[in-house]
Amino acid sequence: MKQLSKIMLAAVASVALAAPAFAWDFSASGSASAQFNITTEKANSEANALSGGGVGSEGGGITLSSSHTEGPNSSTLSYAVNWADSGLDETLSISGSRKVGDWTGSAGTSFNLDRPGCTATDNGSGSTAGATRGCAQQTGEDTTAITLTDGTMTIVLGDASHLSSQNVGSGGAADGTVGFSGDDDAIGARVGGYNGVSLGYVISDTMNVTVAYQASGDVSDACGSGDAGHAAEGAYHGITGTGVGFNATFGTIAVGVTQCSAATAHKGTPTESADSTGTSTSTLGLGVAMDFGDIKPWVTFGSYLAINNASTSGQAYVGTNIGLTYALGSDTVVFSTTSSTEIGTADSVAGEALSKTGMELGYNTAVGPVALSVGYGTKAKAVTEATVVSNGYSKTDIEIAMSVSF
Repeated sequence: MKQLSKIMLAAVASVALAAPAFAWDFSASGSASAQFNITTEKANSEANALSGGGVGSEGGGITLSSSHTEGPNSSTLSYAVNWADSGLDETLSISGSRKVGDWTGSAGTSFNLDRPGCTATDNGSGSTAGATRGCAQQTGEDTTAITLTDGTMTIVLGDASHLSSQNVGSGGAADGTVGFSGDDDAIGARVGGYNGVSLGYVISDTMNVTVAYQASGDVSDACGSGDAGHAAEGAYHGITGTGVGFNATFGTIAVGVTQCSAATAHKGTPTESADSTGTSTSTLGLGVAMDFGDIKPWVTFGSYLAINNASTSGQAYVGTNIGLTYALGSDTVVFSTTSSTEIGTADSVAGEALSKTGMELGYNTAVGPVALSVGYGTKAKAVTEATVVSNGYSKTDIEIAMSVSF
């Protein structure tokens, strides 16, 4: 143990001595949080209300990073470790930018060093299927994107979030926000990272536009929505899609809109011709943020539609997020209301729409270096058919949270 300590001390000393020679800055950071909450939840209108809560805490991730800048060029290397659902999550990343003339190119790459379970009955996900794969780490190359910009025009090629969801809302400490896909997705356009190409153009100091094109051999994740339901369509499917985003500021009002449509399609196999089977998706997001000094209201609208071309079945979401932040000196008060309606999802039933509503009220301040948040939130679900299990679901949550970064 003593020998190991000497080795570690020597390694740290080597980094400290070598860093100035190569003009690399070294830093280490971490965080911690603790909270107290009281929750009351009813599974449906016929169920008993169950209370829970108490004190909890989490140690945040640890990040070691080193950066180097030489004129307009820069590089950053980082090692991050955190706890994820499947175990220890380790990521080694490097990113950088280089400038020649008016053009700056940037990119990054990262590799996951996760260590899932390696027993004969566990692959790190609780499943016995393919258990031996659990002892492996990352099984393929990292996907990335290259960005090239001259300040007016920006080209992005690769796996990136090419479009904005246009969600401009804020939330408090308590759990009182509803959304799409089991509340995993915030209300707005259901877009995310995907393999494609986009072109952004700054029209003026207050206006810019982005057009994006998706094309890959993926069988899920149209427009980066996160949906994996199309994967059953098979390995000979691919995705194509187009999207556009527009953002502008008119005095004290900022407006953004995103629209993206994509479809999976059967490209054919060595023994089968291409056909029109697949899933077509379309999503829209609209965000309006207002700045009236201490009061900053917002409105967000979002919709998503996915239709299976073979069976005409599908899923549909529509929702709004309305609220405001109010400044009290350096403190803020947050109030938000969210609502969404979905049909054809796992939480709804055939022909019946599921309606969800949520409300959050929060107060954020700081006590010295510690961030303190107090929040109250409510959620409710209802369907037109009273026999559905989730009809009458309700939840209230009161939470006090403290966090510090170091």
